[in-house]
Amino acid sequence: MGFKLFELGRVGSTNDVARELASRGWPEWTVVVAEEQTSGRGRFGREWISPRGGLWFSIILRPRLDRGDLQLLPLVAGLAVAETLSSLYGLDAELRWPNDILIGGRKVCGILVENSFSGEELLSSIVGIGINANFGLEELPEGVREGATTLLYELGHPVDLGELLSACLSSFRSYYEVLLRGEKALLLSRVRELLGLPVEVVLSEGELTFSGLALDLADDGSLLVRLPDGTTRPFGPSSTVLSWLRLKRA
Repeated sequence: MGFKLFELGRVGSTNDVARELASRGWPEWTVVVAEEQTSGRGRFGREWISPRGGLWFSIILRPRLDRGDLQLLPLVAGLAVAETLSSLYGLDAELRWPNDILIGGRKVCGILVENSFSGEELLSSIVGIGINANFGLEELPEGVREGATTLLYELGHPVDLGELLSACLSSFRSYYEVLLRGEKALLLSRVRELLGLPVEVVLSEGELTFSGLALDLADDGSLLVRLPDGTTRPFGPSSTVLSWLRLKRA
């Protein structure tokens, strides 16, 4: 089965459009692509600036996965995008757990996965991917620019958005099928490499803040962090990364 593209101009959010299409029975691998989002969002409802020139798209999935494995989807998507940026443009793309792609420590792509349930039954998963592509940093608010980058800024020239979309979808589908086959060890091994573990982290959970050394990933994609008291505990998708500092290699 191929991809069914649903191409739009200016929308609120491609995830919202994809979720509506999924509720109407549109099939898996329907892909909603927009030129611009006016209400793009990231995790916890944070605003995601999505001007023209970026690549903003959402994929409808109907995963045959255990509920605990759904939190692997952002990592699978991140792996696919990072490897695509490396293979197409030679960029040294890295992952920041659980859903960001960085170049030189600055965010170039964010991922938002939203699942819809009826009771315990999973109806659909919407994988939203936003890549800062063909626009300059001046298009972003001042408070965002310092921690962000774009492909135009990194490469010095615009990219073919159609080629980028096609490559991202192909890579994501390949890794998604690996996940469906239950070969999590293969996926997590590659994700660990792109995370650059161990990493010094500061995370928040609710009103609590934790600092420590991120050492590894659990089988469900949770981040295993060694705290200052010597204990190691997992952090799941309800956690927020406040700081992510790769250790300098000798």
